Amino acid sequence: MQTAVDKKDILIGEQITYQFSINLPDQTYKVAFNIPDSLSHFDVVQKTAVDTVDKNGQYQWQQKIIFTSFDSGSWTFPPLSYKINHLNTASQVLYTDTFRVNVGYMPLDKNGTPRDIKSIVEVEFFDWFWVYVGAAILVGMVLLFFIIRYIIKRKKNKPVLSNALSAYEEAMEALAQLQKANENASISTKQYHTSLATIFKNYCSKKSKANLQSSTTAEVLRTLQNMALQATTAAQTAEALQTGDAVKFAKYHPSYTENEVALSFLKNTINEIEQSSLKQ
Repeated sequence: MQTAVDKKDILIGEQITYQFSINLPDQTYKVAFNIPDSLSHFDVVQKTAVDTVDKNGQYQWQQKIIFTSFDSGSWTFPPLSYKINHLNTASQVLYTDTFRVNVGYMPLDKNGTPRDIKSIVEVEFFDWFWVYVGAAILVGMVLLFFIIRYIIKRKKNKPVLSNALSAYEEAMEALAQLQKANENASISTKQYHTSLATIFKNYCSKKSKANLQSSTTAEVLRTLQNMALQATTAAQTAEALQTGDAVKFAKYHPSYTENEVALSFLKNTINEIEQSSLKQ
C-alpha cells in the first residue's frame, strides 16, 4: 500500500487530498476499502471511484478521498482498514499509516496600523416607530389587494386536470427539467444539487409515507435500507447525496460530468424503488 497527502498544514475548512495505491499481481485480486463518512476531528468531503491501471505488468488499484477539518489544533488522522480478496487465498485485512494534520486559523495581521478608540458622539433621536407602523400598514394593504386579485384570477383560469401525476412521474419530469437546465448552464451548481436532493427526498417521502425533506443524508440512507436496494445502487445513492452535501457545506465545485453522474445515480435509484414497489 502506498499513500500520499498533498498537505499536512491547513486552515480550518481547507481540503486535503489523500491518495491510496496498491500494486497487485493481476485482476483476480479485489480491494475493499473502508472509508467512513466522518472521523474524529475530520470530515470526508468526497470519495472518488476506484481506478485501475496496468502499470509495468502489474495491476495497480487507486483511489482518492478529499477531507477537511473544522477543529483547530494538531490531530492524528487515524488508520483506515482495507481488505484484499482473492478467489484462492484467504482475505487479508490491513491498515494504512497514521499521520498528523495541523489545523489553524488565518493569522492576524501584526503589521496593521493601530487605530484610536473614539468617544461616543451624541446624536438627536427621532422616534420612527409610527412612521414604520404606517408604512407597514400601507404595504400590507397593497400586498393584500394584489393577493386577492391573484387568487380570483387564478380561480377563473385554473385548468381542470384529468389525472394527477404519480410520485414517480413527478420525479422523472422534474429530473428531466433539471438535466436540461444543467445542459443549458442556466442553473448554479448549488441550486442544481439542492434541487436534485429535493426531488429525490420528495419521491422517497411519498413512497415511505414519511417527510424526509428536512432529513440529513444519513437519515435518508437509513430510510432506504427498508426498500431493499441493491448494494451498488445504495452506494451510488450515498455518493450522489454526499456530493450535494459537499457542494452546500464545503463549497465543493463538481464538474459538469459529476453533476450528470449524480443525477443518473438518483434516477436509477428511483427506478429501482419503483420497480420493487410494483412487484409487491
